[in-house]
Amino acid sequence: MDLTEKYDPELLEMARDVIENGSNADRQFLFAIQEKTTKEEFHFKFEIFGQIFYPEYFTSPMAPFHDDFIDNMIASYSGDIRYVNLGFRGCAKTSYTKLFVAFVLLNDRTHKRKYIKVLTRNLGNAKQMVTDIYNMMIEVKGVYGDPFLKEKSNKKREETMGSFTTTATYGSRKLLAGTIGITQRGHLQGAFRPDWLVFDDVEDRESISSLPLTEGTIMRIDEAIAGLSSDGSWMMNGNYISEEGVVQWFLNKGGVVVDKIPIMDEVGEPTWPERYDKERIELLKLDAEDFYGEYMCDPSRAETSFFDRVRVDNDLQAARQPHRESAGVRYWGDYVPHHSYGMGADTSEGVGRDANTFALFDFGTHKGDIGTLVATYFNNQIPPDLFGSELVRVGAEFGNCIIAPEANNTGHATLSMMRGYPNIYSQRDEVSGRQVRQTEKLGWRTTRKTKPLMFFEFRKDYNDGLIRIHDKNVLKEMRSYTSMDLTDTKLGLVTRHFDLLTAVVIGWQMREHAQITFSRGQLPQEDAPLYADIGI
Repeated sequence: MDLTEKYDPELLEMARDVIENGSNADRQFLFAIQEKTTKEEFHFKFEIFGQIFYPEYFTSPMAPFHDDFIDNMIASYSGDIRYVNLGFRGCAKTSYTKLFVAFVLLNDRTHKRKYIKVLTRNLGNAKQMVTDIYNMMIEVKGVYGDPFLKEKSNKKREETMGSFTTTATYGSRKLLAGTIGITQRGHLQGAFRPDWLVFDDVEDRESISSLPLTEGTIMRIDEAIAGLSSDGSWMMNGNYISEEGVVQWFLNKGGVVVDKIPIMDEVGEPTWPERYDKERIELLKLDAEDFYGEYMCDPSRAETSFFDRVRVDNDLQAARQPHRESAGVRYWGDYVPHHSYGMGADTSEGVGRDANTFALFDFGTHKGDIGTLVATYFNNQIPPDLFGSELVRVGAEFGNCIIAPEANNTGHATLSMMRGYPNIYSQRDEVSGRQVRQTEKLGWRTTRKTKPLMFFEFRKDYNDGLIRIHDKNVLKEMRSYTSMDLTDTKLGLVTRHFDLLTAVVIGWQMREHAQITFSRGQLPQEDAPLYADIGI
């Protein structure tokens, strides 16, 4: 949108005359933000400042949504709102943010913010942003003079630019680059706490692939927000690539103003046609790894979803709380004699890493009955051996039903603790053709061969309406599961963990092996030599 379409021609002519013919003092006064400056004047001054001094950022006409970006940055800086900008990748949200920070550091004569922090997931990105802002301010040195404490050169070395402080003339204000990868407690600038936070690039494909990494990031962002000054505020730029990650946490916070700008609207019309016409958008569709997340702000439409998200969303709407909980086990049903039950379990790789989980199905009385998930368990603190005791306890509650613990490295400790339980799944070997032989090896083996088979079987039966799930946590894992997860695709150095879903899928495999029970089971009596056998 051209400036002449937005502003009074006489106002534009006055501004142009000051810029071309006025003194530096006149130019500074034109852009100055003072106590009596209205939000509309603030917006005008910023827009003129950017287009006059930094035309390289305006090679395409502004889109209507850019005015919303500006208004909401002003409101966030002023402390009126907390602002989340989820504009599509390439909508210039970061460019506008850098321009805005440079503008207020040079022109806000009220010195509203004394200590601004730019926080990103990777420190290098934050440092680059601070460096770019520094160099923007250097570019207008001819108008504003030197706004920095003495530096050796005009251009700061990019690889070392982590912060800068303005001179007393510009309020002795500090801009600092930081990372959400470290604790945010105790960050002071003299007597001042941070009073405006700019979060940018806080989530990417590597971070959403790890629940511990996501939870750690949220904790440190929460620390940063809690550490703001009493009148502090924040804004966040991001891409909406996951409904289970950091961006969703921001969206779930109360009182947040959100700009969610897709690259095209509901009928397929580009929202910034001067820069992204339909032809260019089609090319982006071909190149983008996640077009709907990065460009349409709609992670629910990811084409890599393994499960039917419409069906999962419907089940999420119908999901309910367990009717009881006991020792961490959540129950949606009680034991019914003459029903068959089966349990799958996924053992953790160690305390505090991934979780020990189990899932217990009621398969009904006849083959083909709808299977109902009646109990689940999730605990990342219990050791694998004590987890075995929990499996035995709950299995006994449901008629000594068949239990299939995953036989990975730590699964052996779980199986050892289950010694004496009468109904542990034993592995099958394919002998020849379709013949299968039962072995004496206990536990379920998830391999490159069995994993796709069991997940595809589970998906088919779920889509056919043979599986009933009330647990929201299971459904959320199903919603996030992708075809890449099925093939153990690694993103960066992190592998996604779907511990509860894995237990559910293993549990569903037990439908062919479960037998009808007629009464609750008894807890097995521990053999006297059990602990002696393992040297305790």
